[in-house]
Formats: sequence, C-alpha cells, structure tokens
Amino acid sequence: MSETPLLDPWDQLPIGDKAIIVGVHLPQSSSPFVEDLEELKALLKTLGVEVRDQVVQNRQKLNPACLIGRGKALELKDLVAQKGANMVVFDRPLSPPQMRNLEKLIGVAILDRTGVILEIFSHHARTSMAKTQVEIARLEYLLPRMTGAWTHFGRQTGGGVRSRGMGETQIEVDRRRARERMSRLRQKLSHFDKEGRTRRKARAQEWKVALVGYTNSGKTTLMRMLTRSQNREENALFATLDTNIKVLDPSTRPKVLITDTVGFIRNLPHKLIESFKSTLQEVLEADVLVHVVDVSHENYREQMKTTEQVLKDLGADHLPVLYVFNKVDALDDMILPRILMSCYKNAMVISAHRPSDIEQLREFVVEFFARNLKHARLLVKATDHATMATIHSHCLILESDYSQEDTVLFHLQATEAMLAKLKDHVIPDHAQLAEQT
Repeated sequence: MSETPLLDPWDQLPIGDKAIIVGVHLPQSSSPFVEDLEELKALLKTLGVEVRDQVVQNRQKLNPACLIGRGKALELKDLVAQKGANMVVFDRPLSPPQMRNLEKLIGVAILDRTGVILEIFSHHARTSMAKTQVEIARLEYLLPRMTGAWTHFGRQTGGGVRSRGMGETQIEVDRRRARERMSRLRQKLSHFDKEGRTRRKARAQEWKVALVGYTNSGKTTLMRMLTRSQNREENALFATLDTNIKVLDPSTRPKVLITDTVGFIRNLPHKLIESFKSTLQEVLEADVLVHVVDVSHENYREQMKTTEQVLKDLGADHLPVLYVFNKVDALDDMILPRILMSCYKNAMVISAHRPSDIEQLREFVVEFFARNLKHARLLVKATDHATMATIHSHCLILESDYSQEDTVLFHLQATEAMLAKLKDHVIPDHAQLAEQT
C-alpha cells in the first residue's frame, strides 16, 4: 500500500513573492548587522522574492515570545498591508513558538534566515545525494514546527468495537512519519558515505585540491575554466551544492584532482553543516585548499573570516591554503592587489575570465605539489604491467631506459606515499637520496 505523502507546512503557507525583511540589532552582537540584511536580500533574490521594505529594531535582548516587541509586530502588520507583501522574513532564527505567535499577530507567512537557505538548497540540489542531504536538514527544521499549519487536527478514531482510546492526532501522525522518513534518509546517506569512502580510497595516490570560499565567490567559474569543463555557471548564492571532481590537467603526473564544494555563508545553519558533512568530507581529504575570495566585494575580509571559521568547525584548518583573490577585473582599487600579494603567502590575484590568469593559476597549483615531490630511480621488470601502469599514471617520469632486455630503468619524481608503495623497485643506492631530497 502506498504511503500517504508527508505533509509539509509550506504547502499550507506558501513562500510569497513579496517580502518585508526584519532585523534585530543587539548591542553585544559581533555580526555585521547591515551586511547581514543585505545578504538576506540577496538570498531572497535567489528565490525570486522581491523585498518591498525592511524593518530594524534595536533591542537590549530578544523577546522570547515574538523575537521583536508586540508593538513592532503590529506595526509590521500595517506595513505588510501597505506594501502588499505576503511574507515577513527575519534575519535571525525563530523558534517554533515565535513563528506561530508572529503568524497570528501579522497574518502572513513567517520565515527566518535558516528557512530561506533551506529553500535555496532544495531548489539547487541536483544529485540524489544532495537531495537526500537537503531533505534531512529540511525535515529537522520542519519537525518542531509541525503545528498550527493544518486545519485537520482531529484525532483518528479506531476502526473496531474493541478499539480503545482516542488514537493519534494528525500532527502526531505527521511527526511520526517525518521521523521515520528521516531514519530512512539517514540510512540512504550512510550508503552514500560508504560509496564516497570507496571512491576516496581509489583516489588516494592522486593529488587533491578543494575549492573553498564564500558563496558566489566564483568557485564554479574557476572550476570550469581550470578543468576546461562545461559546469553550470550561475551568478546566484549556493549555485553549487553537489560535489564535483575533475582532473586539473590530464597531462600532469601524478594527476591533480580538483573539487568544487558548497559555498559558505555567515550563520550557516548547523543542521546543514551536519547534513553536508559527507560532501564536505572531500575538503578534509584534500592535500591543499584553494580559498577563493571575491576581492571586489566590500566585505571580502569578513567573508574570508567566515570561510576560515567553517573550515575550523570542520577540522580542516590544519591544511595548507592557496589564496586566490578573484574578480580583480571588477576592482576599482588598483593598489589592493599588491597589498594582498605582500600580505598573504601562496596567493594570486586573478580574474576567472582571463585565460592567461587561469593558466598561471593552473601552473601555480601544479608547482605547489611539485615542490614536495621526491626523486628516485626505479628498476622494473618489463613484464610487470601493473607496476608500469602505476608509474605512468602516478609519477612524473624524467628519464626512462629500455636498453635492458627484460627491465626498465626509471628516473622519476613521485610523492612519498607513492614511493613507499613502489619501495620494492627503488634502487638501493638512491633510496636514501629519495628520502633526503
């Protein structure tokens, strides 16, 4: 028997297309308040929502009942009618009771920053894995809010003469279904994680680069240009949710694999980070991170701090970082690039749309790895096809001597891990040299 579709509160309270946004400023807040509101507008624009007006309230502490004061909520009700809005969006997270209270006072759909980000994620998820991750996060967000959104709260009655009690309310049924659905999704995600570990193990001998950075910093454009691929390029927040792995340059040995990851943002919901840990695992497996920064953004330093904090939360702050200050073609300050180059080690200032800059960046990445290669001489039987294939796939061959009838002498460069794997073929006289180089 088919399962009744899980009810979604947003089916009953659809996201509107005209919004009033609300910010609450606290004296002790360290977050850049004005920038947060501008970012919320950009998030809503990504959803196609028009912001009709914004309201700001300065408070000493948040109101536990409505986040803002009741008087301000009633003012919002009048403003909504005046501006023709059908939704109010708060920049701060709302608890389920706060959301219900505000809905009753204002009379339109209420959404918070977390809900907006979840909606964007649900629109942009493409692969089965990304859809699963988003659905888990969305259900976790909606579960405590499954009340007050339906008109069918009557209890289910038993079907037989021996039935006892009043049965479950519809809200209890929906919550139970949500928990069961989340359990199945987590099992599915666990399967994806297992497949991911297998793939990462197979890529263990390749060099791995992960593109990280604030959302809309240009990572996907860089990925497309660096790998000469046809990835979708979009000037929108969170345009990329699915992990995308490609070869940087097919001629490079060992191969350099580059990964595009989900963009970061201030106040990124914790549940989303938890759900996307399997995707972000590619960051932890990387040999080097390429931190892409939109240098044309007026608050690029704050965006850098946010990215660094998320990397720290993920446990990836120990990895080496190459800084790529992107979108220099949109920059008015011509002195800033020189300042950045002097302040940051292993940094480049580029435009992702300039082929010459892309070529320099590609060489920049390869040279970073080349500095860590070890020299060695190996003697391999000509009939040992497996080892020969490994050498040609994962080593930089400087010289090869086929003069001997049944053996081949290689002078090559490789990573320490690869030389350890090929240790039975390393010529003893050069083994010590391979360790010291």
